[in-house]
Amino acid sequence: MIGASHLALAGALAACLSGIGGFAYGTRIGLAQERAAQKRADDAADAVRRKLQGQIDASAERAQAAEFARQSSVREIYHESQKVIERPVYRNVCIDADGVRLLDRSAAIANAEGLGQPSGSATAPAQAAAQ
Repeated sequence: MIGASHLALAGALAACLSGIGGFAYGTRIGLAQERAAQKRADDAADAVRRKLQGQIDASAERAQAAEFARQSSVREIYHESQKVIERPVYRNVCIDADGVRLLDRSAAIANAEGLGQPSGSATAPAQAAAQ
């Protein structure tokens, strides 16, 4: 025969097992709810990221189109053409001795050489001051 103490012990054991089972079930349900909430948050963040990436891509395409248009107009500005010059820039002309002396004197003055020297020899010394 089973006594009252055994029945009480069996009832207490059943209550403990049911409490442990309820705890495990609640933990599983709570974990599933947390995972679902995290998935919703991740999906929302992913949607925002995709939207922002779309805006960035559209902006980059607009900037690239504007840069292409700018470069096209710049290329038109710097278009080069070949030009043939028919007349000579320098002439083959001989310069007499006076011209060579003047050119040498100009070069000496430009280079700060011999500023006190006369440009040529005097034929006769000066007699008196000019009146």
